Order: sequence, then C-alpha cells, then structure tokens
Amino acid sequence: VESDDGTGEIIQEIAQLERGQLRPEELGLTLAEAKGLLEGLQRTVVEQQIAEYSKQQSSCSLCSKPRSHKGAHAIVYRTLFGKIELSSPRLFHCRCQPQPTRSFSPLAELLAERTSPELLYLEAKFASLVSYGLSMKLFEEVLPIGAEINASTIRNHTLAVAEKLESELGDEQVFFIEGCERDWEELPRPEMPLTVGIDGGYVDSCEQKG
Repeated sequence: VESDDGTGEIIQEIAQLERGQLRPEELGLTLAEAKGLLEGLQRTVVEQQIAEYSKQQSSCSLCSKPRSHKGAHAIVYRTLFGKIELSSPRLFHCRCQPQPTRSFSPLAELLAERTSPELLYLEAKFASLVSYGLSMKLFEEVLPIGAEINASTIRNHTLAVAEKLESELGDEQVFFIEGCERDWEELPRPEMPLTVGIDGGYVDSCEQKG
C-alpha cells in the first residue's frame, strides 16, 4: 500500500499458495483460496483506508488545529469479503465554531449503516429471486462473509432496502392521465409495446386443510 501523502510503502503478506505436481483440481485458485485471498486483501485495504481517514479527521477542517481525543470504541462493518472490526475514535469538536454536541465519532457517522452497499445490493437482489434460505446458502458457498450471514439478516436487510426505495418513490399516483375520464377516448393511442407490471402473490384455498 502506498499512501498519497508520500509516506513509504506498506507491504503485508495476505496469502501463501503452495503447489506440488500439477493436478486438474489445483490448477489456478481453488474457491477456498480465492475466498481467503479476497478476505485478506479486503482487510488490508480497509485498515489502511480507515487509518488514512482517521488521520484526516484528527485536525479541524477549518482552522487545522488538532482535535482532542476522548476515547475509542469498536464497531463492526460487514462487507462482501468479510466482517471487519474497526476502532472508532471519539473526538472533541473544535471550538472555532459552534456544534450541537461536544464530541463526535467520525468513523461511526461515516459508516452509519454498518453494512456495505454492495452487500446490501446482493442480498436484496438474490432475495428477490429465491428464498432467504437459498440466498444464505449461495453466500456461504461463494463469499467470505457467507458463514456470518443468516436468513433473518438477509430478510431484515432486504426489508430495509425495500422501505428505502419505497420512500424515494414519493406518494402513490393513482392515475397517470390528466383530465376527465370522458375525454380519455379522444387522447392519441400510446406507442407500442405496452408494458404492464403485476404484483405476484399466493391465494389460500377456501378449504383449509391441516
């Protein structure tokens, strides 16, 4: 890792691969090796990014005076390639401008969701195609984070994503055609093709059977 501020390179070993006589199952990376490599690489990159960000936040952005340190606590951030525990320092606000609170946690505010957007995206995408349980099994198979995800987590995250998207739509619009119904026949016909979306659902039998 080479920082933009000109400091020296940081070299960290993230994986070792050993091979003997070539066999088909050892050609290239195995799935387990790829998952381990991604998890190690993710952890290294995240740790350096957090260290750089914390360094930037240690001084006031307006007057450049160093902020006083109040303490630190650990937060857990979930990514596609592993769950990472991070140290989140708590800093006192600079007195050069009024603030609603005396102290704040820059990292905790930055990572308010505690789950990366890409992980939320994949959870919501697969949960819309198959069951929460099958989505969990898929993540367990191909992603380093898979062993730490359960069906309830996927359900809760998918629900949160759906509610966020729903809130961005605004108020429901019943009609998309303006004017009086008696005048609609006089309107020009829309260009083809027409696309209609229908919500799916289950209908229980009128004869309930145990």
